[in-house]
Amino acid sequence: MAGLARRYYDTADAVRSSGEARCRAFLKDWRSEAEIKEISRQAFVHRIWNLTDLMLAPRFLRAETYDRYGGRIPEPYRRLLLEAQQHGQPVILVTTYYGPYDLLPLFVGHNGVRANAVYRPHPNRRFDRYRQSVRTLAGCEMLTHSGAAMGISEALANGRTVAILIDPTEVHKGTPISFLGVPSRVPRTVGLLAERYGAVVAVAAVRRLSESFQFRLVVSDYFGPNDWREQRDVTDYITRRYCGAIERLILEVPELFLWLRNASAAARRADHPRGERESGAERIVNGAGLVFAKQKE
Repeated sequence: MAGLARRYYDTADAVRSSGEARCRAFLKDWRSEAEIKEISRQAFVHRIWNLTDLMLAPRFLRAETYDRYGGRIPEPYRRLLLEAQQHGQPVILVTTYYGPYDLLPLFVGHNGVRANAVYRPHPNRRFDRYRQSVRTLAGCEMLTHSGAAMGISEALANGRTVAILIDPTEVHKGTPISFLGVPSRVPRTVGLLAERYGAVVAVAAVRRLSESFQFRLVVSDYFGPNDWREQRDVTDYITRRYCGAIERLILEVPELFLWLRNASAAARRADHPRGERESGAERIVNGAGLVFAKQKE
């Protein structure tokens, strides 16, 4: 599959130029031009692998085998999530288009975490039915994006875990941020829900480790009401903090991010004035004097 993906990518000029444009828009201050081209190429391979992993998951990932393939949530986060569940503490699990993200609900369920996941239906209805059947194999309940509001509120009120996918590289209405140095906006939904229900926010993703069917679950940040108790604008704090965690995930292994999405919009913003960059994951956000604090994995 990787060989076919590379051959297709190398000969499909429109696909290649779109992927490189999007990578360049967000990574030109972080990687060289040669690195950006290779990241875009590898990201396309990972996109094909993601589809392959989805097809293989029902065969390999079961309650008695998921750990063999790297599906265990690392400690202490697995314990913390299970304790939150036991005590009725709601959790918002934030992820993004990174790695085989379709498998995250499956891994979470096999780890014993009861979760609801918000998703956008795929336009191909047959494929969408198949994808949802895989995502729900470990007991995760899916909530369609269009009708998720009531389901999310009910789940959080009952102390459950809700998984939400956020893409800070897309321009939304909401909180203005600087993401990888590019001005963007992200919805305030996660922050508002976490503040209202006193929910813990966990930022996590699945990393593919090699050409074999092997993965690692990565938790980039885990924080809760005690962390924002002294904040004047709680929603703003939560929003910026989880976006900082997503940013760190992408910078660590950028080829795992699904760059080939709405590349033209990203390219139009490529020359937008950049936010001032600090070392590592710290940066001034949108000139407002707010800084993403460094968090240890």
